[in-house]
Amino acid sequence: MSAPKLISRYILRQFLMSFFAVMLTLGFIILLFDVIELMKKEAAVPSFGFANVLVMGLLKLPNMLITILPFGVLIGAIIVFWRLTKSHELVIIRAAGQSVWQFITPLLIISFLIGVFSVTVFNPFAATMYAKYQRLDDDRKGLPHISTASRDLWLREHRDGKMYTLHANGLRQEKFELTLRGVSIMEFSENNAFLKRIDANKAALQDGFFELHNARTYTPGKNIEFNGSIRIPTELTLGKIQENFASPETISFWDLPKLIDFFESSGFSAHSHRLHLHSLIVSPFLLMTMVLIAAVFSVDPNQRRGGGALKLSCAIASGFLLYFMTRITYAMGFAANLPIVFATWSPPVIFALLSVAVLLHREDG
Repeated sequence: MSAPKLISRYILRQFLMSFFAVMLTLGFIILLFDVIELMKKEAAVPSFGFANVLVMGLLKLPNMLITILPFGVLIGAIIVFWRLTKSHELVIIRAAGQSVWQFITPLLIISFLIGVFSVTVFNPFAATMYAKYQRLDDDRKGLPHISTASRDLWLREHRDGKMYTLHANGLRQEKFELTLRGVSIMEFSENNAFLKRIDANKAALQDGFFELHNARTYTPGKNIEFNGSIRIPTELTLGKIQENFASPETISFWDLPKLIDFFESSGFSAHSHRLHLHSLIVSPFLLMTMVLIAAVFSVDPNQRRGGGALKLSCAIASGFLLYFMTRITYAMGFAANLPIVFATWSPPVIFALLSVAVLLHREDG
């Protein structure tokens, strides 16, 4: 095997070891703090139990790992370059004729592949776990559940000592009115005993109630009742449904395009979901930018200048600055103050170009 390939394999092995060690450490710390925070909240609901708190922390963890992934790549790359510098291996690699681009390229490729794996494989798993976390959290708070499956709508609400489950085959929002089609409402007692079921061809969400048209009521041991119109009380409003309707973090990367089309065809705004989709697409390039930032402050032709701790601090600070810039532009994009593409792509592109310019100046200047 040629020397460049041996060097690339060695650097990749060092990076992956550092990356997984950092992610495990950060993941454990996040889980610990989440469990402690949930235990504080659980004090107000003693019946919830520590087991559910621990389960909620574990369910939320995959989504948090995706959030801290850029820092895992940044710190992992910094550790690799720091080890190569401290052991003088970086000097030997440069003396062997390796340019900065030759030993950085493997890290850029593997960071891009980590980002692709995170978006295409790990994200669907994390979205499923986070959806379960939100359901448990809603149970703890006593809030209604709102979820979608394809073009269906599911609502679950606890009220007056009973549980109501609503399913609709389709929905449409026009201005401030929400219309449901193919509606089925099931009523359960506190002991989860089935009480009755109401079917209707059409329903509309009004102020404090669902109004069902051409309704049919099925009650065990009784004949079917036909009603022209029935009102079912509810604490849900159009605003609550819009706020909680299929949170982007609970939707798989592969399902987001279909859900965006569904929202737009139903009259709902899909702006936050489209923004989230673009943020997922740009995430592999964000990880590559983190590697470039680590290289800017960790790879220096003149290693005798000293100031290693200052350089490491600047590298971490620059990584945090990039992350906060992405959050700021994301918030501006969410508020529709910036175009979605500019809000998601501009920070990593700007930082990547600056990093490449610095590395080119050091290498060829």
